Amino acid sequence: MRFKCACKSWYNLIKSPSFVAKNLSYSKNNEFASSTSLVFKRTVLKDNTIKDKNEITSILSEDNNNRKETLLSLLTLSNHDDQNFGCIVEDFPLPSPMCFYALNIPLAGHCDGIVCLSLVNDEDVVLYNPSIKEDFEFLPKSCLLLPHKDFNDFDNEDDYYDALRSDPRGVGFGFDSKAKVYKVVRIVGFTSGYYADTHPSRAEVFTLGARSWREIKIDTKVTVFSHPSFNICLKGICYWSALIRDKEVLLSFHMSEELFDEISVPESIHHMEGFLKTFSVWKESIVLVAYKRDDDPKFLDIWVMGEPGDFRGSWTKHLTIGPVECDIPLSFWKSDEILVGTADGCVVSYNIDTQTLKYLPIHVAEGPSRTQCLVYVNSIISVKENNSSMRQLP
Repeated sequence: MRFKCACKSWYNLIKSPSFVAKNLSYSKNNEFASSTSLVFKRTVLKDNTIKDKNEITSILSEDNNNRKETLLSLLTLSNHDDQNFGCIVEDFPLPSPMCFYALNIPLAGHCDGIVCLSLVNDEDVVLYNPSIKEDFEFLPKSCLLLPHKDFNDFDNEDDYYDALRSDPRGVGFGFDSKAKVYKVVRIVGFTSGYYADTHPSRAEVFTLGARSWREIKIDTKVTVFSHPSFNICLKGICYWSALIRDKEVLLSFHMSEELFDEISVPESIHHMEGFLKTFSVWKESIVLVAYKRDDDPKFLDIWVMGEPGDFRGSWTKHLTIGPVECDIPLSFWKSDEILVGTADGCVVSYNIDTQTLKYLPIHVAEGPSRTQCLVYVNSIISVKENNSSMRQLP
C-alpha cells in the first residue's frame, strides 16, 4: 500500500482488479507463510493505569461504558518460533456510535480480509479491512426494520417497530463465487407481541455495490446462539448455531443460491447435561467443540462435519483434546493449535501434540465469554471501491 505513493503507474497497477486478485490468492494459498494473522474483538479498560483488581471488577460491573473501550486487534504470529510468538499487535478503535456499545458489537464474520461487525442497538452493519486501514464502511439501513403498513395485532406503528428487531448474532458475511460479489445476510425476528410466537423470522441480503438491502425467503422462526465464532463462512456457505422448532441445529446459508438449510448436530450431544458447544474451522472442515462447563481443567471433544454443504449432518468424533486449563475454547488457528480463553482474561494457544500452553500478548477486560477471534487473511481489497475491484475478482 505504501508503494502506491511511488508513482502513478505503480498506483494504477496496485489498484487494478487483477493485482488485487493475485495478492489475495497469494495470501490464501501460501503454504510457506512465515506468519498467521488473527483478528480479535475485545473490551479493554480505557485507563491502563488501573491495576487494583477490586477497582477493575467495580468498573466492569458498571452499566455505563464510559470507562470501557471495544477494540479490533490484529495480531501477527510467527509460524516458526516455538519459544515465543514474535507477535505484532495493532489495535483499531471502533468509530462512533459503535465505540459506545462495548458489549453489543458481535464480530459477524470475515472473508478475504474484510471483517464484518454488527451493532445491536442501532442495527448498523459495518465492514472494515484492517490490512489497508480504510475508514469503517457503514452499510445502508435495513429494508425490514422499518414500520410496515400491516400492523395486525400491534396498536400502532411504534409497537410494531419495537417488536421487530435484528439479532446481531444472525448476521453473516461471505463471497458469492457465481456472481463474483460479496454479500451480507441478516436474520430479523420479532422479539415481543403476538408475532414473536406465531410468525417466522425474516431475512435480507445486501450485495456490495448495491444501494439497499433486499428481502429473501426464510420459512421458519430462528433463534441464533452466541459463541466465540458467532458465525462461520466456509467455501461460500455461512453457518450459525441456532434453535429451530425447539431443536438445536447448525443453520446454513448458501451465498450463491441464497437458500437457508438446517444441519443436525450429533444426537449424542443433546443428551449430555452441562455440556457447552461452539463451532470452528479446522483443516478446512467445520468442527463442533463440546466441553463440560464446570470441568477444570477441561476436555474438548472435537466432532468433524462432512463436506461443507452436507446437510444430512454427518458428524464424526475425531479426537479429545486435554486436559486444558481454560474457561472457554475460542478458535483453531493452526492444525495443531487451538486458542482458548482463561478466567483471568488471558488468551492462550494450546498445542494438541505437545500439550503445552503459550500466552498471547493481549488481555481482555471482561473475560473470554465477551471475546471473539478469527483467523484473518490479509488482502488489499477496498470496501469503498467494491464497484470496481470487488465485482471483478475471480
